[in-house]
Amino acid sequence: MEFRTDIFSLDKPSSFKFNLIGAKLPNNKDVFFRAKQKELVDQYSAARIFIRETETNDWNHWFNPVENEVADKAFKLIFRSYFYEAALFYYNAIVDLSWTSCYVAVEFACSQNGQRVNMDGIKSIEEAAELLRSAERNVTSPTAETNPFIYLKNMCPEFAPAIDQIIDFWNQFSSLEIRKRYNFCKHKGRPAYLEIEQLSPGRIMGFYMENKSTGEVTQLASDISDVRYSFSLEKAIEELRDFDDEVLFPYIEKLINTIDGILQPSPMI
Repeated sequence: MEFRTDIFSLDKPSSFKFNLIGAKLPNNKDVFFRAKQKELVDQYSAARIFIRETETNDWNHWFNPVENEVADKAFKLIFRSYFYEAALFYYNAIVDLSWTSCYVAVEFACSQNGQRVNMDGIKSIEEAAELLRSAERNVTSPTAETNPFIYLKNMCPEFAPAIDQIIDFWNQFSSLEIRKRYNFCKHKGRPAYLEIEQLSPGRIMGFYMENKSTGEVTQLASDISDVRYSFSLEKAIEELRDFDDEVLFPYIEKLINTIDGILQPSPMI
């Protein structure tokens, strides 16, 4: 599986040159932003590992070969569904992490009384780590009633472009099937994939009810396949891949560039 975009371009440059004379020293805001940036790239890398694995030909690595053609096809589809669900979780984690990345960048430029927080210099490792953990606990959905983004946008209007980006993206993304399927897998159950279900034996018997007045016949639920949440695995994989290249990558790239331009972190980190 090939992508048009390079996720590692989302990370900070691996090498650079700068003049020590007059160079901006790194502060905690820089460290926090770069830490979340790296975590975004790491999670993105994991997402692509699993979505690519849906096209693997190395089946001997996953299960012992079987001679039965139907069983062999079923095993491959089942493992592909596992890879798809792992990728689905990682892609959704990237979206959630984008909120944290934005929040962390803004939080340490604002204080509750509206004054700029003095974050010059570098705190001790223990203090800095605890500050970041504390900030991460405050993050919620960009449109939740308790979300902190509107307040921070008012306190630090220079961050409005970044905050608007995560809110606009979430308003569109939250209703997509990709988010609905993730929430289903996380909280409610496991989907039934049409390609796998088609390999299973058909129902043994069916039950029907006839409406005497209209003559309409209704089939009654008599098999687990009647009530499970189902969709096409092949189509879902294709949708997730297209979402990566066409929707998620441009969003993350723009968000990182926007925050980077506002913070202008030290080139030393």
